[in-house]
Amino acid sequence: MLPITTGVKLTRAQVAQMLQITPKTLAVWEKAGRIPAPERDWRGWRLYDSAAIQAIRAELGLAANQSTPRPPMPGELEVQISARNQLRGIVKDINGDGVLCEVTLDLGNGQEIVSVITRASAERLGLKPGVEATALIKSTEVLLAR
Repeated sequence: MLPITTGVKLTRAQVAQMLQITPKTLAVWEKAGRIPAPERDWRGWRLYDSAAIQAIRAELGLAANQSTPRPPMPGELEVQISARNQLRGIVKDINGDGVLCEVTLDLGNGQEIVSVITRASAERLGLKPGVEATALIKSTEVLLAR
């Protein structure tokens, strides 16, 4: 974490790295008026002083010396998943009776993926035809064919 010293000004990239957000996020917030526009140097680069950084921390809900985002509030769910293969689609059909059911997800362009899950999980997730869902794929093998 970069130390903040009074009088020192940091670039957008430095502030973003320190607060674990992207430089683009800072640009969007500035454009939307969520944070004050920082001063610029002779090249037009944004420079953030300690007051500007404190305003950004307040926007993130961070304490004065905290560098990671606040924990989720009740009712909020923030989940990070290691599976990089994520396919979004619309639930097309749910078949099966008993403990398990087969959920067909329409990925668009005629593509579908099917998952067998417990009926209890389908109900807990609120899955029904027409609902948006994401298939997460974590596998040690991916087979290709021609």
